[in-house]
Amino acid sequence: MLEIAMALRLKGIASNEHVAEVTGKDQETVDGVLAHMIAESYAQETPRGLRLLPEGKEWIDGLLGEERENIDQQKIESIYEDFCSHNDAFKQLVTDWQIKEIDGEQQLNDHEDASYDAGIIARLSDLDEIVKPVFSSAAELAPRLTRYIERFAKALSELQAGDHSYLAAPLKDSYHTVWFEMHEELILLCGRNRADEAAAGRGA
Repeated sequence: MLEIAMALRLKGIASNEHVAEVTGKDQETVDGVLAHMIAESYAQETPRGLRLLPEGKEWIDGLLGEERENIDQQKIESIYEDFCSHNDAFKQLVTDWQIKEIDGEQQLNDHEDASYDAGIIARLSDLDEIVKPVFSSAAELAPRLTRYIERFAKALSELQAGDHSYLAAPLKDSYHTVWFEMHEELILLCGRNRADEAAAGRGA
């Protein structure tokens, strides 16, 4: 239930089908949980999909609190610190993907230079190998996070196969989208919040 509820929380607004795709759960199970959330006034139907309500956020906070009780907080804090140590490198990689420096001036990357883009994809592949153990360790403590490992792998595979939207497209399950959501998951598992983390220089 928490995995499905968190998917809606992280997306803000999403269709039942999108939640099923992200979580890897069968549609019947997803529909059941989301119907429960609507019935309890935790979520609301809109023309664009389901929207999480403030009451739903409070309910999920309670579920997260129960989850944290069964997680070694010292270990998850260590995992989060490991993640944060690579966050700046990933953000720089995304910036370099979007903006190039040409003759000393910054310009939007038109993606016409295949070798430049290939170099960034190679950097991401190297970073992916480094952070895999971090994500695996997180999934050992909170098994529902295993799905993120699959999502990272799919995004990287699609990117390497030539679909460049899988690096940072906000409306796709791109590597950047999955990274942002994993970051949020780790923040919450540590009992922190993104605003404080951003103020401390650990924002996304």
